[in-house]
Amino acid sequence: MKTSLGIVYKRRENILNILKEQKTVMVSELATLLKVSEITIRRDLHLFEEDGIVKRFYGGAKFVESQSTTEELGYARSGQDKVGNVYIKDRIAQYASDLVCENDTIFVNSGSTAFLLLKYLSDKNVTIITNNGKALNQNHAMIADLVLSGGEIYKEKQSLVGDFAISTFSKVTGNICFLGVGGIDEKGITTFALPETAVNRTILERTLGSRVVITEGYKVGRKNNFVTSGLSLITHLITDATACKKTLKKLEEAGVEVIIIDHV
Repeated sequence: MKTSLGIVYKRRENILNILKEQKTVMVSELATLLKVSEITIRRDLHLFEEDGIVKRFYGGAKFVESQSTTEELGYARSGQDKVGNVYIKDRIAQYASDLVCENDTIFVNSGSTAFLLLKYLSDKNVTIITNNGKALNQNHAMIADLVLSGGEIYKEKQSLVGDFAISTFSKVTGNICFLGVGGIDEKGITTFALPETAVNRTILERTLGSRVVITEGYKVGRKNNFVTSGLSLITHLITDATACKKTLKKLEEAGVEVIIIDHV
């Protein structure tokens, strides 16, 4: 597995370097240059897009200038690919699902890690309300009741935003919520997607119980352009062992319960 992760890490590092140099890339050209399939390249670019590194268009992608350094994207830690690491995201989501009780009403935002929660909650007697448009593809035989907020489609992330989405969450109270974020530090949580900030804030304000941030370690200590809330609205952070220890200490001092999942 380490060899496989190393290959993926190197390929995505190469793609990032090409993006930073050329600003715009084509899928077919990258596939030829890196000697992999176009499907593989599209998958890499999709994961980059979820983390705000690129904006995709038909046949290619454009580098987002605000995400400009390798360290900022989390590549430099422990020699593994932290960006879009589905394994780590899945471990975090699995752990987070254990915080849910039967008959809970659960708010889940559009974050990619939060989205993975749906498969672990599908066999529970709960109600899930989400603004993640990808939830339409969920198994319709699931036991859990799944409710989409409605709203305008934010194409970059297939999330539902705007007045309709905010109105839906405003009319309900949740027992617990789970938020994926672009970054979290001692000042609060941030995102690179401005349209999502108001929805995420409403989710936090309408949750009666635990308000849980779930994110990979490389986003701990990272700041994005748009502020969702301060730490006063956050009760828990679930992340992995690569997270910045200095930032974690500050979060704990602010009253956030920090939970670290392992990688095995």
